Formats: sequence, structure tokens, C-alpha cells
Amino acid sequence: VAVLGPWGCDPVLARALPDVASRLAVARLNRDPELTAGYWWDAVVLPEACSTPQAVAGLVSAERYASAVVGPLNPAACGAAGLLAAAWNKPLVSWACAGAGAVTLVKPLPAPAGVLHAVLRYFRWAHVAVVAAPQDLWVDTGRELARELRARGLPVTVVTAAGEDEEEAEEALRRVQRADGVRVVVMCMHSVLLGGREQKVLLEKAEDLGMTDGTFVFVPYDALTFALPYRRVPYPVLANNTKLRLAYDAVLTITIDSPDASFHEALEEAKEAYEVPANLNPAEV
Repeated sequence: VAVLGPWGCDPVLARALPDVASRLAVARLNRDPELTAGYWWDAVVLPEACSTPQAVAGLVSAERYASAVVGPLNPAACGAAGLLAAAWNKPLVSWACAGAGAVTLVKPLPAPAGVLHAVLRYFRWAHVAVVAAPQDLWVDTGRELARELRARGLPVTVVTAAGEDEEEAEEALRRVQRADGVRVVVMCMHSVLLGGREQKVLLEKAEDLGMTDGTFVFVPYDALTFALPYRRVPYPVLANNTKLRLAYDAVLTITIDSPDASFHEALEEAKEAYEVPANLNPAEV
């Protein structure tokens, strides 16, 4: 199984330790006779370029390495990935490709856009703005999210990008303020809780502009795709930054529940069972 992602060029995603995660997954899979079905499973981690054209071009080499593909993470590469997987007759397992109609596509999670739509419908928040980090992965994710929300009948009136520059963040937020009736801002970027610089700048600027008083709701997109620990978890970035902590009152996090154990607890248990390296610090993953 090939595990595709921008591990080499995205510092936050590199901390997901895809090689460790893949080894842990196949080790547990191979121990379970009900799942192995007589096969021996192995995983190979393949780099996905951060540039969309290069990410698409790099998909071709995956056929040589694997009989199935997990990924890609860039939704703009999904069309090509779906066609290639269908031509190879190989499963493509991707939460980023929810909108693609590939023949061999396996969706491991509910579509993030569908989950978001359900929450927005519950609160009767219709008008949405999407603000993405400037990297290709996030710009393409923002565009695809806007397309899927519009297909579900929601008016997405602003789709823009903002990086670590405060002026960029302010310009993006001014566009949101000028738009008619926007209630929700979906942030397609790495969560500030995990070290995302763009989200930190965006939220601090929103606090400066008075947008965090309940007028707008800020939703982190990335947390829709994994179980972000939230029970009894201290996040130093909030404890050490008063402005950010105040701004975070306007953030609504929608994430995957993990009722038996948090991600950190599960990783600590794997560490104690010698399934992952002993020097690994779960809080840093």
C-alpha cells in the first residue's frame, strides 16, 4: 500500500510521522487473521509534491510500488488519481477525494463538506466564506470545498487566500466583512493548535478587527479529517498568547470523536507496547 502525502515539503504534515503510522497500521493488520485474508501487508511512504502539477505528475510512479494507494491529500490531484487507479484497477483510499467519482475510490471518512454542511444547516448558517493558506494544497482544498458547499445549495460568496503577512490576512478579512451576510469563515490551513502560522495571524487580525465578538464563526477545516484531542489537553499556543486566546472564543472546532482514548493516549499506549519508537513524544506528533 502506497501512502501519498506532502511529507517532505510540509513541516506540519511531516510531524504526522507517516512512516511510523504506516508501520504501526500494517503490523496490527498482519496480526489479525480476520483482516489479512491470507495476505501479508506492507506499506511504502511516497512523497507528494506540494506543487499541484508536480503532485499530479508524481502519481504515475505509484503503480510500480503498490497494489493500492492511500492519498493523495491535494484534491486537485484527485481527478488524475482516480483515472489512473481505475486504469490500474487499484483501490484509491482518500478522504481528500470525496467529490471525485472514481471507480475504485474508497472513502474512509464521511466527506468533510458533508459534515460541515450538516452543522451549518443545524445552526441555520447559510452564507460562508473560505480563507485558505497560500500553498497549492490549501488553495485547491478551499476551491474544492467551496464547489461542494455550493453544490449543496450554500452561497459561498468569498474564496480567498492569506499567508503569514498581516496585510494579507487583513485584506482577506475585509473581503469577508464587505460580503453580504457571511456568518461562517472556514479556514483551510493548518490549525494554530498544531503550529499553523497562517491561522495564528488570521485569528489575531480578526481579533484586531472586532470580528471575534460572535459576529463571525471561524471553523478550522483540517480538524474535520482527524481526531483533534480536546479533552483535558493543554495547548501552549493559547496559554501563552492572550490575543489568540480571546480570538479563539470565536472558533468552532468540528472533529472526529475518539471516545475510547484520545490520539495522544492511544499513541502513548502504542509506545508502551513497543509498537512505536520509545523516544517518540505523543504531544509533538
